[in-house]
Formats: sequence, structure tokens, C-alpha cells
Amino acid sequence: MTGDQHTNHISIGQRLSRHALPRLQYFLFSPPHIFFYSILASRTFGTFGFARHTSRPFAKSKEPNLPTHRKKFLERHTLAFHTSTFVVEIKNQRRMENNIVNFNQHATTTLGMEKTSSKISLGQVFADRGGYINELNLFLAHFNSIPNLISEKNIDCKRANKWFSETYKSEIKHHYFIKRHFNGSKQAELDDIFYILFDDLIVDFDTNCSSARFLFSKTETSKIEKVISEIRKFKERSVRNKPLISLLVNTPHGIATKSLDITKPKLNIEDNYNDDFKNIHQTIYKRLSKQNDKGLVLLHGKPGTGKTSYIRYLISSIKKDVIFLPPNMATAITNPDLISVLIDNPNSIFVIEDAENIVVDREKDGSSPVSALLNISDGLLADCLNVQIICSFNTDISKIDSALMRKGRLIAKYEFKELEIEKAQQLSNKLGFDTSINKPMALTSIYNQDEKDFQQSRKTNPIGFQAINNNRLAEN
Repeated sequence: MTGDQHTNHISIGQRLSRHALPRLQYFLFSPPHIFFYSILASRTFGTFGFARHTSRPFAKSKEPNLPTHRKKFLERHTLAFHTSTFVVEIKNQRRMENNIVNFNQHATTTLGMEKTSSKISLGQVFADRGGYINELNLFLAHFNSIPNLISEKNIDCKRANKWFSETYKSEIKHHYFIKRHFNGSKQAELDDIFYILFDDLIVDFDTNCSSARFLFSKTETSKIEKVISEIRKFKERSVRNKPLISLLVNTPHGIATKSLDITKPKLNIEDNYNDDFKNIHQTIYKRLSKQNDKGLVLLHGKPGTGKTSYIRYLISSIKKDVIFLPPNMATAITNPDLISVLIDNPNSIFVIEDAENIVVDREKDGSSPVSALLNISDGLLADCLNVQIICSFNTDISKIDSALMRKGRLIAKYEFKELEIEKAQQLSNKLGFDTSINKPMALTSIYNQDEKDFQQSRKTNPIGFQAINNNRLAEN
């Protein structure tokens, strides 16, 4: 009687003879590929479910509707199967209890993965997104084991690499590198440099990110610590030459940041803004300079009134990391990946420019991600992140969700308007223009008086009753 015949007989409830049992037992304890694809046992319910050979996921089959004496037959053999398995598990447990586990050996012993897993292909060592080599995949390709990883930041990789290649020249077994052009340089410079030495140590110098990574498994810890302590001598001084912002970008692997230099504008607060802004600026600057703080700054007004110039001046004056959310990524405020970025950048300033789609009233626009903004600025997350938020927008303040302007959450809010006549005239004279100003002007209009105005006056074609009235006036 074949396995399929047993399957059919049991599933339809036919009687089995005792002479057929050895064949059934052979079927139950046959090689795994037969067992798992032909008969599936449930320890929980003590029943068997049969599945045809198929690549589709197995769904728990219903228990056959069998007479009582046939159910007892199945239960006896199910119990025998469970009992034999349980005895084996008990024996294994006793063997484990007789062995003394020494956790101190974990750093120097491996799990023999070369026997239990296959090595990755060479094509997998290369990094995604047009990079060079992924250091983790490189370790797997060479040693077929999971590495320990230690990372050191702010390393002068050029000096460290030169010293390392000379000091450990006799120990280096393999060497990989890539050269790139940085910031428009004429000559390609070393970027990622990989050294393999000792038993299984990989040292990765990432010049562009000023970091060094150390991957190892079997190499003695004392050797690793010695190398790392020597590399730490090449740490760069935390001198901030140019202000930077971390621009949020979408990647195939989620949200990431890209560092960009920004130029600090030559901006005088008293000259470029109305008199009522001076106290607001001092409040904002003082709060944003404070460590382990949170809160929200709302800056709104017509285009060209100086919102972006002020934000650029502000973030380049305060010694904090700045994360910038561009308008095209407004929906990312509700993306869980954003929280990971903010966790990696505590005590930072989060700038959201053109934030109309984020701060509008939830009652008027159900898709507004105001709730996410509230959690970051003053919710439970705020106490952990310590991130301060600056939102700029052109929308009227009356359309903004009132929850954003509660006391204790709001650091400051200000509406940027055209510069008053007297101040506009003073600024125009200081810039060297001879224009006589007789009405309030936006900053862009004052700074660009010598540029041609390309905005054309709109000519409207009258329609309907207006067209009829115009024709009658023309006839008269």
C-alpha cells in the first residue's frame, strides 16, 4: 500500500488493517522531503492534515469527520509519534545539562558556519545605490561568518590610512580601494579603503564620511583593541568650518540624509526686518541655542518677505545639527523611517519649508499629518528626541491647526510683512539705489531693483454680461 493510498484511505475514513501499519510507520518517518510535502502533523491538536504536492502555502486542513473507533486509531498512532519525539527532546536536554557552557569562549569560537551555510556570490559584495563594496558582505564572502562591528567617527582617514598601511604592512593579506572625485577636484582621491589582516580582521576607512569600521570574529580581542586605540589618535577636531544641513532624501532603502554646505548670509536683522521682529528673533535664537529642548517655531508671510533668508541665517548661526525636509517630501512626516533619522540626530533642528500641507487644520483637511508633527514637537517622542522644529509657510495663520499654537508647545510665531516705507527707504539707500520709495516693499523687491520685471500684466477678455456692457459703451 503506497503513501498516497494511505492518504486517501485515512482522508475518506476507510478501515485499515494491522498488516498495513509498518508501511504507514515507514511513511510517517520517511525522509523529510517526503514527510513535509505529503503529510503534516499538528502537535497542538494531535491530528494529521494531508496536503498534495504543491508550492502554495499550507493552510491548516479540517479534521476528517470520522467514526469514533477510527479517531481512536489515529489518536493512538499520533500519541506514539509525539511520545517518541518527546523522548528524544528529553535526552537532548539531559545532554545539555551535562555540558558546562563557558561564555568567555564566545569571542574566540565560531558556529562552524562554513559547514552549515553557503558563501555568498562575489556579486553580492558590492554596495547598493552605486557604491563600492559593502563591508559586511565582504566579510561574509571571505570568512562565511557573522562579524562583530566597531565604528569610530570623525577620523582623519587620509592620515590614518597612510600610517596604517605602513605600520601593518607585513600583516595585510588583501587590500581593496576606490578613488573618486570630491567637490569638483581635478584628481581622484581615495574614498573607501579595505584592509584584511590577522585571522579575520577587516579595517574599512571611509574617507568621505570620516569614519573607520572594524569587522572581526576570530581575531584576538587584544589585537582589535590595540588597532582601534591607535586609530583614535587620528580623530579630527570638531571644528565647524562651514554650516551644514542634512537634506532628507528618498532611497530604495527608505529615508536617508545627505549633507550639504550652506552659505551664511550677510544679514542684519535691524535693517532687513520691521522693528517688531527684533524681540521675536532674540526669543527664537535663545531657545534654539538651548540643549535638550523642544518646541515649535511658526514663520509665515507672503513670498519674498525674508522667511528663507532668516532661516538660513538662523541655522548657520546656531551650533546644532539641522535636518531639512524639502517640500516635495512633506508626506514623509508620517513615515516611520523619519523617526529613525531623528533618533540618530538628537538635539537637532528640524526645518520644514513650505509646510502648508503639514500644518493646515485637521478638521479642514483630514489627510493633514498634524498629529505626527505634534508628537515630535511636544508628544512622548519629544522628550526622547529633543528636536526643535521650524515651519515656514505662506498660508494665512487662521488656517493653521490651533493645536500647534498652544502655550508650552509654541516657541514663537511671526508674520513676515513688507518692509515699512521708512525702513525700506533706508535699506534701499544702504544698498546704493536712488529709488524713492513711497509704499511698503518686500525684501526681494528692494534687493533686486535693478533687475527687469518679467511679470506681464494680465489681459482679461470680458465675457458674458461684462462683454455686452463694454460693447454698448463703445457704441455710445
